[in-house]
Amino acid sequence: MSARRAERRATPRRTTLPNRAVLIGGCVVIVLVLVLLVRGCGSDTLSAAELRSQSSLICARANGAIDRVTVPNAPTGGERFLAQGLIRLRPANARLRLLKAPDELRADYERAVTTNAREIDLITATGRAIAGGADVIDSYRALERSLAPLVNDENDAWQALRVPACERR
Repeated sequence: MSARRAERRATPRRTTLPNRAVLIGGCVVIVLVLVLLVRGCGSDTLSAAELRSQSSLICARANGAIDRVTVPNAPTGGERFLAQGLIRLRPANARLRLLKAPDELRADYERAVTTNAREIDLITATGRAIAGGADVIDSYRALERSLAPLVNDENDAWQALRVPACERR
């Protein structure tokens, strides 16, 4: 071993500790970074434009799929028609529920999505009634009467939100 190496090993190294101000300053910076990261990751509320865009896309896709459901030409296809529509409506409503509206739009948005869910419940109940032997024509007439005020309320909410793609026809 060389003399230098032996001398280095024999002499304890001096380490200098940072002064207290530097340590405190570093901790403050780390805490601020963590707070900003947590705040940025925790907020999933959309802007008004994002809410309109995303909900429009969801509704346009669902409406396109619903338009492809074949309308029955006989009462025997009534239950299948409702079931096929529900297959498209339920996932769209679930996706709409996941969107977080900004405060200024939250009440109308929740009203629209909740009303849509109530419509789905009525359609589901009508399908079950038909499956249980209820008259298809009478069931459709009752469904139409029950849905009309809900559709009007939902459309009012979508109009207030300025999301025409989600309005019911």
